[in-house]
Amino acid sequence: MIRSTNMNSYDAEPQPVAVTVTAADVLPVPWASVRAVLWAGVASTLYRFRRGEGALLAINFSLIAYQGMSVPRSMAQALVSVLVLLLMYAFNDLYDAPTDSINPKKDRFLIATYLEHRQTSAVALVVLKLGAVGLAFASLGGRAALAVVGVLLANMVYSTLLKGVPVIDVAWCGLWGGLFATIVGAAPSLILLVGLMTAVCHLYQALDDRVADAANGITTTAVRSALLSKSLLCALSVLLFLNLRAALGGTWALSACVPLLCLFVAGNARIGWLLTKIYFGVVWLYLLGIAHAAG
Repeated sequence: MIRSTNMNSYDAEPQPVAVTVTAADVLPVPWASVRAVLWAGVASTLYRFRRGEGALLAINFSLIAYQGMSVPRSMAQALVSVLVLLLMYAFNDLYDAPTDSINPKKDRFLIATYLEHRQTSAVALVVLKLGAVGLAFASLGGRAALAVVGVLLANMVYSTLLKGVPVIDVAWCGLWGGLFATIVGAAPSLILLVGLMTAVCHLYQALDDRVADAANGITTTAVRSALLSKSLLCALSVLLFLNLRAALGGTWALSACVPLLCLFVAGNARIGWLLTKIYFGVVWLYLLGIAHAAG
């Protein structure tokens, strides 16, 4: 306690003042940062949904409905699928935030949020990824948990190492598409089909982002060469044909050329991508109908 002194007594010896230090003063809880990071994680997914992405989630939901498992297991599969997709998109946006800041197609406020809260975002992603693996193991078993680990690792390796490696970038995205379908226990033939469809769609997205990626010095397949992109799409169409031939027959399997034709007919990568997705949706639902009838 300080005794009152005369205001003119400048020579008076100063008395000690008791200061109370709370835990909040030493280690403030960054609630504002946590809220911003949680919002950014959800916004990353919603932004892609608005752009027409997120087909992998629709694939897993259709597989869940097709398999007709118990309600608790189906709900667990849906929850894990949503969480994994959210974490993949959030990691992509967090890692790409410095370069995406000059990409006019990206959400400016979302990218600014990741740039401002990079450390908190990184910690949150690590915690949530571990939680996703634990949830998958506890509710769905070891195979699903391994699939979650695989798809999260594939996503991370793509963003940090392989996004700028032509051909490998497309093939790797096909890998993580197949792994994502494995979370809900898809059959091997369907897993391969999902991987091929994911690779084709990613190639179209890379073509749509070619100008921005080139400006950022990222040598994707689309940036490297238009001829390379067309050749790779042709190869993927052949693989699609081989995959579909057993289920559709040789004649109908020739429809696997539709993604390649869309590239030439549409004259615009985004329109070609949307038309290709419609084709994939029809084929996917038809195959599930055939499988259901056979079962």
